[in-house]
Amino acid sequence: YTPITNQCGNYSGEGSCYNREHIIPQSLFNEDSPMVSDIHFIRAVDGKVNGIRSDYPFGVVGSNVSYLSQNQSKLGTSVSPGYSGTVFEPIDAFKGDVARMILYFVTRYEDKLQGFTSGGMLGNTTFPGLQPWALNQYLAWNAMDPVSPEEIARNNASYTYQGNRNPFIDHPEYVAQIWGTPVVDTQAPTAATN
Repeated sequence: YTPITNQCGNYSGEGSCYNREHIIPQSLFNEDSPMVSDIHFIRAVDGKVNGIRSDYPFGVVGSNVSYLSQNQSKLGTSVSPGYSGTVFEPIDAFKGDVARMILYFVTRYEDKLQGFTSGGMLGNTTFPGLQPWALNQYLAWNAMDPVSPEEIARNNASYTYQGNRNPFIDHPEYVAQIWGTPVVDTQAPTAATN
């Protein structure tokens, strides 16, 4: 895409244009400032795919896929433990990026979370800031997909533009220090008795 030239609100299909995706949907914070323009959780994405994602939380999609994008991102029914609603699952290479953007958001705007809509993922509390299922999912994604050179370059450019940084890109170890490690369910399901 060519910046500005190919930016859109309307699209004819995948690949026709891009728009700005708020990783935390604007509807959850009523499009209020300063969140609405915080570059640390706004990304350029395919316009059609962003429209499909809508304001669904990020999670793992099971076999019930309602939309599969050209790059294999999915919309469908969640199989993330603790949440059975509709979720959007990015490709593996972007899962850690999404997790760190969300963790940045709940840290940066911790004092405002009680006034935000949950959207099925925000916790409406200062800490931990996320619903338990979402916290565990994003901790797992953060561990699975480490910080990439692209994230570091974007964090540097964001600092130049906005004057602050995403600390979870500079210091990935902060995630475990603050929230711990993901809770992994290793117990096999038990058979129903009646």
